Amino acid sequence: MLRKERKSGVQNTNVISHPKYLESAWLALYDKLAKSFADLLRFNTGHLVEIGCGRGQLTIPLSRLVANSPITVVDKFAGPYSKDLKLLRAALAQEKLGKRVDMAFSDYSRWLLEQRDNKYDAMISNEFLCEIDSIEMRRFLSECYRVLRPRGITIHGFLSPRARNSRQRLSIEADSNPRWAKHPPKEWFSPQPKYVADQLRRTGFRTVRTQVIKNDLRIKASAARQLLRRWNVKESFWRLHQERLIREGLEIPDWVVVAGLKPQ
Repeated sequence: MLRKERKSGVQNTNVISHPKYLESAWLALYDKLAKSFADLLRFNTGHLVEIGCGRGQLTIPLSRLVANSPITVVDKFAGPYSKDLKLLRAALAQEKLGKRVDMAFSDYSRWLLEQRDNKYDAMISNEFLCEIDSIEMRRFLSECYRVLRPRGITIHGFLSPRARNSRQRLSIEADSNPRWAKHPPKEWFSPQPKYVADQLRRTGFRTVRTQVIKNDLRIKASAARQLLRRWNVKESFWRLHQERLIREGLEIPDWVVVAGLKPQ
């Protein structure tokens, strides 16, 4: 179930124990994230591109907040994300976004190389930097800079690699340690926020800012088991930590949003 739990001296925390509440709680996290992106896009609501859109968790709520912007979403929908295409199409149809959202089925680097200079107003991603390594990230940010128009903005969101408590550390361990993750990341759970900001500046972006959005979603019991399956975490992780996951659960790390402007 989804409820509020109060502990002495601790702020109320959203706690989910039943899988049927998992999707709505997860979407609520993305609604909060989309608001942060929309605030940064306030003066850059022309043509925006989202790299690694997945099943549209950010695309859909953001499209409601930047209603006049055409959106191109780029994803190859391969490997563990092959099922995302069907979910994305269903979400776009439900929101009647077929005419405003253009889907590009491509590897991101190949797609970027095909784009001309100074073409787009915004280049964004969420939970994409965690999928690539540091070398790829530098190249990716450089390409974002190239295809953006002067005064264009780039925005990148990811879950913080800095755990605030043991429940967040357990989430990071499950999703990134090759011992547990069926598809472990190449280099990191997520890059360090300062590293991303520094790379944006080295690429040429200015007015670089970093925002941390605190999450308070805790997922326990059968809902935690369902989440681990969604994350493609091996069943052995559940067996090892079952008692703790039932009692305390996992906690979603905070969102980090890093943005920079291309100079005039």
